[in-house]
Amino acid sequence: MSLGETYNSRRFSLYDSFLFNFYKERFSYFINRNVQIINLFSVDPINTHHLSDVRPITEEEIVRRLKLYFGLSNDYKLLILPNRFSAYYLFLFATADVGDEILTPAPAPYFIKQYADILSIDTKLIETSSAEDFDLPLRRDVEDALTPRTKLFYFSEPGFSGSIMYPRESLERMLFISRNYELFLAVDETLSHLIKDTKGSVFLRDISLNNERVIRVNSFLRDLSLGDLTIIVFHDTLSTKIEVIAKDLFPITPYELSLIDYFLGNHSSILNNRFEQIEQNRAIIQNFLNNREDVSAAYSNSISSIFLKLPVPNADTFVEWLLCEYNRDKRTVFVAPSVFFHSNKYEDEGEILIDYRYLNPEILEEGLDILQDALDRYLGLEAVKGVEQ
Repeated sequence: MSLGETYNSRRFSLYDSFLFNFYKERFSYFINRNVQIINLFSVDPINTHHLSDVRPITEEEIVRRLKLYFGLSNDYKLLILPNRFSAYYLFLFATADVGDEILTPAPAPYFIKQYADILSIDTKLIETSSAEDFDLPLRRDVEDALTPRTKLFYFSEPGFSGSIMYPRESLERMLFISRNYELFLAVDETLSHLIKDTKGSVFLRDISLNNERVIRVNSFLRDLSLGDLTIIVFHDTLSTKIEVIAKDLFPITPYELSLIDYFLGNHSSILNNRFEQIEQNRAIIQNFLNNREDVSAAYSNSISSIFLKLPVPNADTFVEWLLCEYNRDKRTVFVAPSVFFHSNKYEDEGEILIDYRYLNPEILEEGLDILQDALDRYLGLEAVKGVEQ
């Protein structure tokens, strides 16, 4: 009896590696250089809170308290999911079919295309410019990118890539477009708690009251090293089927509920400690910028990740050189070229992204010191090439 011909699904072949793994595949020989690589981009948080005393608590009670914490009215439902991937999978599955499109402004989060690809959904980027603080373009430019297959507008607030925050006018533009073209509007609020002073900030939730097509995502516990639990908030007019799918495919454990219970009972001290960690790393970044007149921040209001404009003609070539040729005492650094967060139309002008949310301050300081040495050496090599030519 024949078992038939083996094959891979089309979704399987759509998947692209995350950025650092992409470079490992592209330049596999650098792994054998016996050089330590300090990753200044994609460092995962470490779960530092392990509860020994788990208080029995129901999911219904946790949902009730979370709705109070986030100030949600009875018009909205809240789902708790075990991780960020399950949350994205669920709202993409619920709002778009195979071959549909999601629209998102650049610089986009590094993971959104991978998540969409798994469901055979196309990701279309709206190009932005660092000269204009990556603000959303005019409405007609956004509308030109729409097609009959566009079902969802997505962005993160603040942005995972560069901490971008949109002004009120841009948020209103997103709301108008989503209403006018019957699009769902999904916003990831995971990093919003890192904005300590919110007086000068306007969030989508402030101006989208009782909007039936807005979906809010938040994996704040991940950022606070309390695990990967993620919440989705949606209007109660969205099909209740989304709740059935969540409970069947993505159940959560009593221990995970206890982590939320722990946060809700200690959120003031937990958030204050997080502010201190972020401020310490932000000060290290600022000190690096103060010592390098030839390096500037492409967006000045960074809270977790930052685009740096380096004095190099091409960031991708510079990163390849860092991985394959450069070392200082058998150490080098990995940074992310900005082209990976933009569309194919974007021109590489030497911008890189550093994500310092989970970096140990000593590691960050050492990594930036190595980057400084690498820049001096690379610029010297480029000068020599110019003389030879």
